[in-house]
Amino acid sequence: MILYHLLKGTLRFNALKRELGDCSQRLLIKQLRELEEDGLVERKVFAVIPPKVEYSISEEGRTLAPILLGLRDWGHGWLTRRNLVARDDHLSEKDTGVSSAA
Repeated sequence: MILYHLLKGTLRFNALKRELGDCSQRLLIKQLRELEEDGLVERKVFAVIPPKVEYSISEEGRTLAPILLGLRDWGHGWLTRRNLVARDDHLSEKDTGVSSAA
């Protein structure tokens, strides 16, 4: 989910936390550190007060975009087949530059 939301662009910690909804701060920090260690997320720290940190998806992380978008498309289809309401805030191919058919 973190990588999916970072496909939209660079986000600060609190903005990413809002995107994820019910996620503890501790868990999000842990996951971001692991994704950074794995080279999938980049963290930029600004030397300002109050502290400012931005997270973005790395080039390596971006290679997962077709998979993430494929899962999104599958989930949307699953909800549609069951006549459930799907949130309409998903990313388009235009937003990511990646086709989910790839």
